[in-house]
Amino acid sequence: MKERAFKQQNGFVEQTIGGETILVPLVNSVAKMNEVITLNELGTFIYHLLEEKKTFSDLTEEILNSYDVNKTEAINDLNNFLSSALEKKIIFAIN
Repeated sequence: MKERAFKQQNGFVEQTIGGETILVPLVNSVAKMNEVITLNELGTFIYHLLEEKKTFSDLTEEILNSYDVNKTEAINDLNNFLSSALEKKIIFAIN
């Protein structure tokens, strides 16, 4: 069975302010300021990785190689990010 992959959704303007990344959705070329999404450091790291299609395993390995966390913590953090990002539609899943 093929592992599901993920990728960034188009249609967001990104700005970094004080160590946090702010994503603002664009609708008809106008920013929808009432739907601003804030990402912490790890969320920003994962979001940037998803400029290209990545599998869950790819993302887990990238986190383990870049952060001082154990595999369980990396998987939990990644699951939390992916769930939230899919719900907010800043990423999409590829089967």
